[in-house]
Amino acid sequence: MTVAAAASATLVGVVLLAVGLFGVLRPYTVALWRERIDAVGSTRSWDEVEPTEWRVTIARYTFAILLGGGVLFLWMAAQQWLKLR
Repeated sequence: MTVAAAASATLVGVVLLAVGLFGVLRPYTVALWRERIDAVGSTRSWDEVEPTEWRVTIARYTFAILLGGGVLFLWMAAQQWLKLR
């Protein structure tokens, strides 16, 4: 184990945790952003679109998986840091 591997795992864990936490707490915002991207090129204006409930639910579960991945990476990083001591 090297310090670089432990630092990389820590960085990836923090990023996944932050992104996952945002998506779990604000799934409507993420789904709305996705709908606005999908509206590009459409005849509807981007401020008239609303995400469906299933898209909000998918966003919530997707970001919950990212949140879990962040926790897992931080746990692995903690194990690596402890082995380096």
